[in-house]
Amino acid sequence: MTLILRTARKDDIPLLVKSRLDFLEALGNEVESTDRPLAAQQIESFLSDHLERDIFAWIALDNKTLMAVGFLHMIEVMWQPMAPNGRYGRIINILTWPPYRHQGLARAIMLELISKAGELDLAYIELDASPEGQPLYESLGFVLTHVNHPPMRLQLK
Repeated sequence: MTLILRTARKDDIPLLVKSRLDFLEALGNEVESTDRPLAAQQIESFLSDHLERDIFAWIALDNKTLMAVGFLHMIEVMWQPMAPNGRYGRIINILTWPPYRHQGLARAIMLELISKAGELDLAYIELDASPEGQPLYESLGFVLTHVNHPPMRLQLK
């Protein structure tokens, strides 16, 4: 195995599209085969516009096989006490494919994402933890937050 851990580039977008679709399926969000081409096209378009601007990704490769991936989304907001500089980060799509789990790849990617958040001077980083990922995130300093104002959603489409 030849491990390569690096930032994702524009020419990696096809791999990143696959990773997003695999991530959604790993969470139990089956993408119907009829929806897959449109979903892939939207993800590709989004990443073409945002990668290396406000979306940053790291990938772990064994030659050309994607082993693990993670994204940091920089979010700009109006002033708020938790983000007085108007920027915070959200970790999305941390995924290690099953044959490569328990080898430290998710940790290595998370450390890169945390470092990038520091370079971007983000006020904080948040994420949604799966039960499997929570011990890793806690070992990196993430803490559970208690919601004072529970999230709500109005589904429009």
